Amino acid sequence: MPRAVILGALALVGLGALVWWLGNGAEGLAAWAQSAQRGFQDQMALGLRALRAGQPGALATFWALCFAYGFVHAAGPGHGKFVLGAYGAGHQVPLARMAGIGLAASLAQGGSAIALVYGGVLIFNATREGLQLAGDIWLERASLGAIALIGLVLVMRATRRGLRMAAAPAPVALAGGAAAGHGAAHGHCDSCGHKHAPDMHEVAALTGWRDSLMLVGAIAIRPCTGALFVLLLTWRMGLIWQGMAAVMIMALGTATVTVAVAGLAVLAREGAQDWAARLGRARVLMPLMEGLAGLFILLVALNMLKII
Repeated sequence: MPRAVILGALALVGLGALVWWLGNGAEGLAAWAQSAQRGFQDQMALGLRALRAGQPGALATFWALCFAYGFVHAAGPGHGKFVLGAYGAGHQVPLARMAGIGLAASLAQGGSAIALVYGGVLIFNATREGLQLAGDIWLERASLGAIALIGLVLVMRATRRGLRMAAAPAPVALAGGAAAGHGAAHGHCDSCGHKHAPDMHEVAALTGWRDSLMLVGAIAIRPCTGALFVLLLTWRMGLIWQGMAAVMIMALGTATVTVAVAGLAVLAREGAQDWAARLGRARVLMPLMEGLAGLFILLVALNMLKII
């Protein structure tokens, strides 16, 4: 099957999922995810009792429940998937790097939960209520503020790129002799032995890694509520390393969804690019997609912050 057909089909699937999400699908999915998470939390509490009692296979069962909880948690509504999906759809980033960003963000979120709980308990002698307040309110607001900033940066970057494209003259192809003569006439600039500025590939690589760190950091600021639940219980039971490992396994469960969303977004973007190339509009597509993606991220973050 031709690559264009596959990418086009994925783009249509992504568009259909977006339409479903904007309808009543999001509410139904949220209700299902919340119910499933409550059920898994009850099962994890029972699993911890079995683990503390020394029952055979209790640790493996508990970790499996944590992985499943992470998957269900990620399947419900959440700003992490919105950010990664929009960024992957609107920015020229390879599939492998986008998948790596999704995995790193999930693992970093687990690490932030460990840092919050044990930093709060050991350094500040924080209570359970204080830790949950910090995670559910203050850190969530910080995460959404950082995400809104990412959206604003993408909008500004796309605007600058679009203005440069509008002001730039149409490219003119030079004959081989003329190009060679031009180079010879200005040889002192072309052969001085060092570069005067980074080329566009180096700029793109630097921007890509900078964006990757911003995405991972913005998502990781807000730890998962289920991770806090597990860490607090295991700390009280004296099952410290088991709880830390459980949180990272939970993060892997979350990563299965975030990586899939990021990958689908990249494939949908590539399908749109192929379609635009056939219509001769590939040059203007990426600034437009990046601007729309940034605007979407900004509006979602502001809405979740109750600003709009």
